[in-house]
Amino acid sequence: MQLQLLILALDAALYPTLLAAVVILLNQPRRLTLLSVYLAGGLLISVGVGLGIVAALKGAGVVHNSRSGLSWTTDLAIGGLALLLAVALATRADERLRRRRAGMPEDSNGGHREPLSQRILARGSVPVVFVAALAINLPGAAYLVALKDISAAHHSTAQDIILVLAFNLIMFVLAEIPLIGLIVNPTRTEHSVRRANDWLSRNGRRVATTLCLILGAFLIVRGIAHS
Repeated sequence: MQLQLLILALDAALYPTLLAAVVILLNQPRRLTLLSVYLAGGLLISVGVGLGIVAALKGAGVVHNSRSGLSWTTDLAIGGLALLLAVALATRADERLRRRRAGMPEDSNGGHREPLSQRILARGSVPVVFVAALAINLPGAAYLVALKDISAAHHSTAQDIILVLAFNLIMFVLAEIPLIGLIVNPTRTEHSVRRANDWLSRNGRRVATTLCLILGAFLIVRGIAHS
C-alpha cells in the first residue's frame, strides 16, 4: 500500500502549475515571504481537505477495502479519464478546442494571456497569494485516489494523519526545495528553478502526456486486478 501511495504522490508532485507559481513568486521583491505563504496555504487546504475526505469515507463505510466496488470502479473511472487526457494532449486536441473558443483574451502581442491564477500570483500581495494557494491546490485526481486508498486501509487516525502529511510533503516538493534553496543559496536556486521551468515549457506537453499514461495504466491495471 505504501509503495502505491508513493507512486501516486510522485505523479502528483510533477505538477507544472506548481512550478509556474514558484517561478512567478521568485520574481517578486518579497519572494521568500510569498513562497512561504503560498506553500503554507497550499498545504493547509490540501491536508485539511484530505483529512476531511478520509474521515468522511471511513465514517460512511463505503470503502471497506481495495476490492470494494467503489474502490476499483473509482480506479477504472479515473484511470480511463487519465488515458483520454493523455490522448487529447498527444493529439493536441486541447489546443484545437482553445482555438475554437470564442472571445479568447489576447495580450498586446496577439498571443493568449497567462492563466488567471498566474496573473493573480504576479500581483505580489501576501493575502492574495494565500487565497490563490487555497484555490489552486484543491485535491487532484492522483491525490483523490490516494485518499480513497488510505481510507480503505482502515489505519488508526494517527496513521491516517501521518500518511496524508507524508503524501503532501512529497506532492509539494517543487515548492519545498526552492524555499529551502532561497534560505541556503538564493542565486543558485533562482537559476535552477528558471532552467527547470524553461525545460518544462519546452517539454511540458510530453511530460503531462507521460504522467497521464502512467497514472491511467496504473489505475486501470489495479482496478481490473481488484474487480
